[in-house]
Amino acid sequence: LSHFDHALNAMILVSYVALHQGDAVGVMSIGGEARWLAPRQGPAALNSLINTVYDLQPTLRPADFAVAATQLLNRQRKRCLVILMTSLRDEDSEELLAAVGLLRRRHLLLVANLRETVLDEVLAAPVEDLATARLHAATCLYLETRERHQQALRQAGSLVLDTVPAQLPVAMINQYLEIKRSGRL
Repeated sequence: LSHFDHALNAMILVSYVALHQGDAVGVMSIGGEARWLAPRQGPAALNSLINTVYDLQPTLRPADFAVAATQLLNRQRKRCLVILMTSLRDEDSEELLAAVGLLRRRHLLLVANLRETVLDEVLAAPVEDLATARLHAATCLYLETRERHQQALRQAGSLVLDTVPAQLPVAMINQYLEIKRSGRL
């Protein structure tokens, strides 16, 4: 599955769990075709959510986090948990940080940052020659930069998940349940 497919699956699974916990769920897509489904509760909510996103396709257009944050603040006035699923890139970090600053004034924000599986594979592989040493060093540098961006998001008031796509559903559900237990909402 692609990162996009993993993100959709995780969104549907965490929505299922949230609905069974009595919470309302909604969805807003950004970076491609814009879709909005206001939060709702009840058995029909999951079908509405799936019908809203079933034909979404990934796009190479970058997400405009500032516009999305403003739209969400205008649409969702009641405090809620906002889960933003992304694959954070260096060029996105400042704009995402600004959007987090806007959203955290009213909402609790969780940034679910998808980590490419190949990064873990490179780090686990033995370093046998100069080429693999360079690749290993470049991967370490990339991951350090990535962690700095995630730390900045945490300092701005966001919760952050950093996980490979296959582990995203379980990580998001566990984080959601931890938020529920902590009473942060």
